[in-house]
Amino acid sequence: MTLLVNNGVEDADPLDAQLSSVASGRSRIRGSRRSRMRLALGLSPTPRPGLVLLPLGMTLGPHGLGVLSVPVLTGLDPVVSVALAALGAFVGMDLELRRLREWFLLLTASVEASVTLLVVAGGVLMVHGLSGVSEATPWLMAVLLGICAAPSSTGVSFAPAQNVSPARRIGDLDDVLPLVLGVLAFAALREGSPLDVARLSAQATLIALTIAVAGWLLVWRTSSDTEHRVFAIGTLLLLGGAAAHLSLSALFAGFVAGSFWNAAGSVARDRIERDLRYLHHPLIALLLLVAGARMQLSLDLVGLAAVYLICRMAGKLAGGWLASFTSAGKVPRDLGLHLMAPGVVGIAFALNALKVRSDAEGTALLTIVIAGSLASDLVSLASSEPEQPA
Repeated sequence: MTLLVNNGVEDADPLDAQLSSVASGRSRIRGSRRSRMRLALGLSPTPRPGLVLLPLGMTLGPHGLGVLSVPVLTGLDPVVSVALAALGAFVGMDLELRRLREWFLLLTASVEASVTLLVVAGGVLMVHGLSGVSEATPWLMAVLLGICAAPSSTGVSFAPAQNVSPARRIGDLDDVLPLVLGVLAFAALREGSPLDVARLSAQATLIALTIAVAGWLLVWRTSSDTEHRVFAIGTLLLLGGAAAHLSLSALFAGFVAGSFWNAAGSVARDRIERDLRYLHHPLIALLLLVAGARMQLSLDLVGLAAVYLICRMAGKLAGGWLASFTSAGKVPRDLGLHLMAPGVVGIAFALNALKVRSDAEGTALLTIVIAGSLASDLVSLASSEPEQPA
């Protein structure tokens, strides 16, 4: 730093001080941007929007006041696909894989998510086996419920990703494995053989990557803020539309695009993130409202929702313990307690499954996940104190 001597006292160069202030401001903006993006991934930041918007959607839905009638919900399907793609893009752009610590936490989060998925799927299959129903074992439904149960929410963080506590960051990262497994599960809904499932999943990945590259190039080559916003939203429209056309995961399509934009970096990545940031709160509110309106609660599903809740809590505790054990104590042993609150990604995944499979089983899946998520959020709310911003 250049110093000026004024009456024997060394003062900082005003230009250097100004540049330092700008750099510090950019750092604060990036940290705030990351915190706002993680806010979009959680169902239960303070205040907890899921506890309000989901019941509100149920009240306004076809089985309530009828404001969100079936034709209205059908008309909102394209917007829902865009919202799903945007949420997946938020997950992809929130990764910090250039840091070794992030890879370690991602692996730990995947271990915890895998255990939760297996416990929930195993519990559902066990209950089905004990019920004595003669139909085929619903292994795919059990896997879908396990995928929905795996994502967590750890509330609001006001620090950059590298300064976030391991438990909180693991809660941010346990969305990744469910999104990757989700595209395989959706492909299995359409195709029977493993080869066809792999082919359809690879096709979905390639299409999403192609759209992401095209959007990145368009944003990179233009200088108008209006054109940036048009290209970013147009890219989301293409991602959501392509996934809906293929009856695959719009969440995964957005995740592929967000991961590419994150890895490609440059000013285009910052422009896309800036433009999508204006959309994520309204889109997530829309997702929660539509999800609440789409559910059809019945006595037959209350028992399965209770099983889902119990198995999810058991899976989080077991997964947190195993993650702590495999990490040689680098994450807290009570990690599972920090991950009880459900993430909005699980509900979004169930809503995506309903779009892919619009039948009674798809509706039952969404209803079980929403009921279990609301109960999980209440349990988390009762067992923890609200965290104050740092």
